[in-house]
Amino acid sequence: MQKKYCNYIVYGILRAVIFTVIMLLMFAVIMTFKNVGEKISSMIYLLTTLLSIVYGTVYSSRKINKKGWAIGIIIALLYTVIIYIISLVSGNTLTFGVDRLLRIVLAIVVGMLSGMLGVNLKE
Repeated sequence: MQKKYCNYIVYGILRAVIFTVIMLLMFAVIMTFKNVGEKISSMIYLLTTLLSIVYGTVYSSRKINKKGWAIGIIIALLYTVIIYIISLVSGNTLTFGVDRLLRIVLAIVVGMLSGMLGVNLKE
């Protein structure tokens, strides 16, 4: 893979992480004023993760303009690893159950589909 392509993938992951931080900060502000249940919080975290992957993957695949599905899988996997590392550093435990596995599979599928979408979007 060319260095330019790797740079676009890194920029896509960086954009996805920044998008996640912004969305979670907005959710934290909402949570200070309104009591939100655990199910709603879990859904917000999942939606934020998936939207971040879509954003980063569409950006990168539009720039590279080929093999969007592969770019999407790479970005989804690397993004997921980064988020889990950040989660571990912040003090959360890494319990790996069926729900985590399903989230990872969903992230990969969404990354793959959004990569294909990004390649086919016109400027």
